[in-house]
Amino acid sequence: MCTEPDSYSKYIYSKFLEKNIGDPGLFKGTLLLEKQIINQIGKLLFYSRCSGFVVSGGTEANIMAMWSARNYSKQINPEVLVPSHSHHSLDKAANLLGIKLIKIPCIDGIVDSNSVKKRINRNTIMVVGVAGTTPLGLIDPIPELSDIARDDSLLLHVDASFGGFIIPFLKNTKYSLPLYNFKFPGVTSISLDSHKMGSAPIPSSCILFRNKNLINNIKTNVGYLSGGSEPRPTLLGTSPGASIITLWTLLNLHGQLGYRKIALRCMENTNYLFDELLKIRDISVINKPVLNIVGFKINSNHNLIVKDLRQKGWSISIFPTHIRFVLMPHINRKHVDSFIKDLKTLIKKHSK
Repeated sequence: MCTEPDSYSKYIYSKFLEKNIGDPGLFKGTLLLEKQIINQIGKLLFYSRCSGFVVSGGTEANIMAMWSARNYSKQINPEVLVPSHSHHSLDKAANLLGIKLIKIPCIDGIVDSNSVKKRINRNTIMVVGVAGTTPLGLIDPIPELSDIARDDSLLLHVDASFGGFIIPFLKNTKYSLPLYNFKFPGVTSISLDSHKMGSAPIPSSCILFRNKNLINNIKTNVGYLSGGSEPRPTLLGTSPGASIITLWTLLNLHGQLGYRKIALRCMENTNYLFDELLKIRDISVINKPVLNIVGFKINSNHNLIVKDLRQKGWSISIFPTHIRFVLMPHINRKHVDSFIKDLKTLIKKHSK
């Protein structure tokens, strides 16, 4: 679900390969840029005073959210409630941290908030909602989850790894979507991947916390660092400063207007694909797209056609219920037309 990095960003990244932000005191300029990034994204998410870091990806970000929640709560047998559609990085985090993960059922692809409420007990430390689900790009009811978290004094992490860099830029457009941000008081942390629609080179993701106390519980001192005794409280030690410098450059190069153009182009192509698929008799589309993901089924000879599509070079994802086509910024109308042509040809071939 990544995309071709911005061409200028590749040049910038290559100029700072030696910078290791794992020793932040040694690279103070890079550290300052990271703080400015978090401030900019915080403003976008309605809370400029948040704290956070540029990290390697959604997996590290989600692990940090659960790590900080476990240490902050000091619960002996911690449990975290996650949607059944949640990303597998949360399973990794639970396994590493000794947290029991409670999978909450979904209704029409989004988590059932009533079931969330029913599963809360004295061991529950955090609830997780997703803004841009992996299977279909749907958005969990974050306002409802925020109310639940507030009422039960729980943390609420929003995994916006996929939707984080597109949802805010579609505000006040015809694609205006439900929000997932710090505007909702129960939201305590958010992860979003800048190497997706942020068009930054891999690795590049962000984790933001509403409260610094959540970070203080995962800090450690390292006396031998050249720049000082306090490293960044991230999961990784060695981390590319180039990712920070490049993301800072992109945020200031594109600005909100530039990212809005990228988001709108993705959604226009997504809806074009959706409309074209509806015209094919042997195709069933799962739902009208919410973000730039289309899910569909082939009603006959499904496995044979999927195999042939992959042999033709189409990198489609297969779920038990559907095929997923993700329309990232590097995908254009010609790609969609080519895919539809191949799909129609293969359906005709295997219907004989």
